[in-house]
Amino acid sequence: MTKNKSVAKPQDLPRRLALDVLLRFEKAGLEKLKADSQLQQAFGPHPQLTDQERGFCRALVMGTFRRWLVYDEWIKQLTGRPLKNVVPLVRCLLRLGLLQLEGGVQVPDYAAIDSVVQLAKGMKQSPNTIRFLNGVLRSAQRRLGDAGFECPPLTADLPGHCQARFGWPTSFTEPLSAVYNAGQIEAMAQAAQHPAALSIRVNTLQTSVAAYQQALEAGQIAFELLTDLPEGLLLPEFSGSPRQLPGYEAGWFYVQDAASMWVSRLLNPQSGQQVLDLCAAPGSKTTHMAALMGNQGAILAVEPKESRIQLLNENLQRLGVTCVMVQQGDGLHLDLANPPQFDAVLVDAPCSGSGTLRRHPEMLLQWKRVDLGALNETQLALLKQGFSALKPGGRLVYSTCSILPQENSQLVQRFLAETPNAELEQESQRLIDTKTDGFYAARFLKK
Repeated sequence: MTKNKSVAKPQDLPRRLALDVLLRFEKAGLEKLKADSQLQQAFGPHPQLTDQERGFCRALVMGTFRRWLVYDEWIKQLTGRPLKNVVPLVRCLLRLGLLQLEGGVQVPDYAAIDSVVQLAKGMKQSPNTIRFLNGVLRSAQRRLGDAGFECPPLTADLPGHCQARFGWPTSFTEPLSAVYNAGQIEAMAQAAQHPAALSIRVNTLQTSVAAYQQALEAGQIAFELLTDLPEGLLLPEFSGSPRQLPGYEAGWFYVQDAASMWVSRLLNPQSGQQVLDLCAAPGSKTTHMAALMGNQGAILAVEPKESRIQLLNENLQRLGVTCVMVQQGDGLHLDLANPPQFDAVLVDAPCSGSGTLRRHPEMLLQWKRVDLGALNETQLALLKQGFSALKPGGRLVYSTCSILPQENSQLVQRFLAETPNAELEQESQRLIDTKTDGFYAARFLKK
């Protein structure tokens, strides 16, 4: 693992908050907590934290989640004990120390070890525990500088290799190996070891792409163009809050992954059309479609959760979107007009999120709890509901942020077998890489 040059110098409070978040996951049995929301909860009582300190804390938490299973194996090798015989607090302290020693954040080795010792002292741990932590981390320092840790070879044991080297659980990798080759899986796992760089969509309702590029250049903010996405920009060196970028309050841009932008481009809604967005919040694709339509036409944006509707409305207002009507409701039980009235439909279905591991590495620890069977039934029902709202000659895009065929190509084949007036025009499965999330999209024509 290479050193992360963007991380701040060590600070005690960010480390303590990171430890608190990790312990919260341990105590919850790694249930489906969200790292982002837990971090915001941890930051809440500490408004004095700088952006640099928040970034350091986030790097500690997300880096530890990415490498959690790797470090657990290292702890077993270093201590000669089953993991269950190491108490949760000590496990979390060791994981934080190992992340820093391995280079997940840029600190000297002595600071990596001493910071863990000082955290333990601050939490009134016994002298024996402190000696144990110090001894284990110094052993790890020597191992990392010498032969390293045991790891099964890729060719002999792909799932074991990915768990030991990348922290991808075997329960996640085994089904992938039935679809993708070892090189593809290893490349995705390698890409997911690094946090996603910020990507944004220039909001062409409020400014032009050229004008926004000039604003970035004036602020000395480096950017790259995104392939096949005229309004998409990648900011590979930017590590601050998006609110610090030019034109946030004025709605000049929206933070959005390239994969998400590509979905709206595939549907390609036209000015004046009637469009249905069946799973709309927080509004990334809704607002992109509105921009592609030039705010001309009408988009019905459906969302069941009131809290997410509030976020959707805030985004619509900030971006200057006026052609969207928001409706609270379950997309599975909408009272749709008969005959169907929509020229285009987007079904951005709830899914496992397996393509977003760069952003949500905690999902790796929760994978066994993902119920793909239940998700598949919901996805298929939403696809059928969306298709029923489509005019003859209209087009529907079904999308997920997943790399699993059960949610994507296999489900689409099941839909086609049950829907004789649906024609598959195009589908694409994109894998996790260093610039985009993994995702799937399929476009159908209603005959």
